[in-house]
Amino acid sequence: MNQVERRKPKAFFRNLAWIAPLLLVLSGCGPAAPAKPPAPETVSGLRVDTVRLETISNEVAAPGTVAAIRTARIASRVMGAVDRVTVHEGDRVRQGQLLIALDDREFADRYAAAQAGIGEAAAGRQAAQKEAAAARAQAVVAGKTYQRYVYLRKQESVSPQEFDEVQAKQRAAQAMLAQAQARVRQAAASYQRAQAEMKVASVVRHYTRIVAPFDGMVLQRLVDPGTMATPGMPLLVLEETSRYRLEVTVDAENAGGLRRGMRTRVELDAFPAKTFTGTVAEIEPGADPSSHTVQVKIDLPRDSEMRSGLFGRAWFQQGQRKAIVAPASAILDRGQLRAVYVVDGGEIIRLRLVTLGAKAGSDREVLSGLGAGERVVANPGSADLDGKKWEAER
Repeated sequence: MNQVERRKPKAFFRNLAWIAPLLLVLSGCGPAAPAKPPAPETVSGLRVDTVRLETISNEVAAPGTVAAIRTARIASRVMGAVDRVTVHEGDRVRQGQLLIALDDREFADRYAAAQAGIGEAAAGRQAAQKEAAAARAQAVVAGKTYQRYVYLRKQESVSPQEFDEVQAKQRAAQAMLAQAQARVRQAAASYQRAQAEMKVASVVRHYTRIVAPFDGMVLQRLVDPGTMATPGMPLLVLEETSRYRLEVTVDAENAGGLRRGMRTRVELDAFPAKTFTGTVAEIEPGADPSSHTVQVKIDLPRDSEMRSGLFGRAWFQQGQRKAIVAPASAILDRGQLRAVYVVDGGEIIRLRLVTLGAKAGSDREVLSGLGAGERVVANPGSADLDGKKWEAER
């Protein structure tokens, strides 16, 4: 063995002594054991209910729009220029309140002329009545004189000429009385015509002041001062604000069971937290041939926040059906979505989206997202419960 070969074992052991500590260092850099997840937070004081399969009323929804029971399109009865408009859209008005005034100068002149005419007619009637009274007095005197002369003639105490003169005077007095009475009738007719003209002028002048026919609100203002109003031309739209109804369209096949006076549940999009009870007031006798729907008008209860134009739905009961229901108090609003907190078998609470159907008393129908027998938190409140563990109260 030469000298080089004798050095190889010593070099090997020197290298091994250097590698061993390195292996120990590298062995300490290996993957660590997985950490144990922290225990979920425990919550108590929650009421947990079970989702059930129950028999509920089968309701059919009918969309519609709220409208005032009484709406008036205010128009003029006479032609005239609009002088003043005293209201604006949205103003509340009282019955008899002035809404629009037309230029009444022409009608005022006619009214003044009618006043003068009735004065002249009254004076003429009075003069005719006085003339008739005088003629009547003369006729009475002439009549009595004639009767005396008739008696004297029988006694042959008057000449024929004297009798003829008295008889002529009596006939003339009767003729004058008849003429005076005719003038009285003519004067009375003239006075009646003047009264009629005065009444027409008064009414026409009154028509230049357009007032509110009932308490309500101005929906539309269609004219401004200076506009020429003509009879029948709409000037304002006024609605009564104390009573409203929901006008809905119902499929013809579902309208057969509807009756006037029946109660129905009503929901309006503007008031998602409210449910109204309406009464069917009118049912259209025939269906629309193009849409095959029937219009139904439902009287709504009085509500200070109610207004026309709101969109809503009426729910009509059509028998019963089976449905999965959950407590309405368990439903959470997440924007446009609805969700519930579900308690799983390990008592862990999870947030789950659901699709809802009709209301069923204090419950809501669940169309998807839950099954019968699952448990939900009935009083979730505003706290975030997702991932927490429910602890039942003992």
